[in-house]
Amino acid sequence: MALVSLKRLLFASIHGYVDPSSGAAWASRDVLELMAARGVECRAITPGLLSYERETSAEEILKPLGVPIRKAALMAGIDSADALEFDLGGVGVTLVPTASSRAERFDDPVEIKDFLGRTARLIDEFRPQVLLTYGGHPANLALMKLARERDVSVVFHLHNLAYPSRSTFEHATAVLVPSEYCRRHYLQKLSLESTVIPSPLIPERMVAPVRDPRYVTFINPQLSKGAAVVARIAFELHHRRPEIPLLIVEGRGAADALTTVRLDLSELRNLNRLPNLPNPRAIYRLTRVLLVPSLVRETFGRVAAEGLANGIPVLASDRGALPETLGDAGFVFTPPDRCTPNSVEPPTAHEVAPWVATIERLWDDPSWETAHQERARLESRRWDPDFVADQYLSFFTAHGRRD
Repeated sequence: MALVSLKRLLFASIHGYVDPSSGAAWASRDVLELMAARGVECRAITPGLLSYERETSAEEILKPLGVPIRKAALMAGIDSADALEFDLGGVGVTLVPTASSRAERFDDPVEIKDFLGRTARLIDEFRPQVLLTYGGHPANLALMKLARERDVSVVFHLHNLAYPSRSTFEHATAVLVPSEYCRRHYLQKLSLESTVIPSPLIPERMVAPVRDPRYVTFINPQLSKGAAVVARIAFELHHRRPEIPLLIVEGRGAADALTTVRLDLSELRNLNRLPNLPNPRAIYRLTRVLLVPSLVRETFGRVAAEGLANGIPVLASDRGALPETLGDAGFVFTPPDRCTPNSVEPPTAHEVAPWVATIERLWDDPSWETAHQERARLESRRWDPDFVADQYLSFFTAHGRRD
């Protein structure tokens, strides 16, 4: 059977397409923008749901984009007139504001009906050959169903290991995963077949053109991402090497999240804080060593991959796909089993000693640091955007409906 020519691709999900705190959202944007650059007409529609722990307005997210925002045209049978439209990276985006930015509060039947109605109308008018989505919320499952009822192929892009049932994928034509670790997990757990294509990385978005590396950086200070491990590392460095500064960058969690750890950090003078930034290049410009001590099983580890692409030595845990993502670059450590995603108890000084020793050597041994910087850059070639774009285009073409 001859392959279709991919002309139109739609991303639709209850999870925000523009969400600086979400690796899954960044991956979705990167995929669509890569496809748009290949001549595929791309659209996206999502409600105003975000991954931040605090309530966050659409205006707060959209203003830094610096693009013109317009009101969407009224639609017959649609209750809300507040949908917003804008163009971003060659992709036409529709955002349907919601009363709350938290997905667990997206339960208003009127809001859900509004979003699904707009999505159905967009599918009818845009006629995508493939709908790309993710999320297990009931509204997202309904979205997938209405797409299949319109003869649109549905590609489910898996970004975590939290899906307990095959029923989530009932209306998926195909499933994408970002790592071999993730593929094996779902094959063993749900007998679910999937295809591995790594999350794309667009250098213009996240590689700093000029670097001024000063800090040991930790992004997204949540307990699940290893805040307790970082707290102990910071404590030890304060006493051993106070001249080595740490940078805590807000993500889904606020920068003061380290205060939830059962360790007194009040006397530390080596901690610096930075709000979440829409442009990650500004973070990596300042980063000399990147900490990714995640305590959850990661399906990819986007931050780790971005660090490597910037030539930054990455110190990561061995949870999930992180060792696979680092490959022959960076450093992998095993946190103690008692350090769980919800634990506020930090590891001991002895347990973080290998992390601390590695940071100190990178600080003190220029030739060793340079060697690991080069190794990081070499590993990041796996995510060459042209190579990865070819993989996505071939996959969507193989699974897309005929025009």
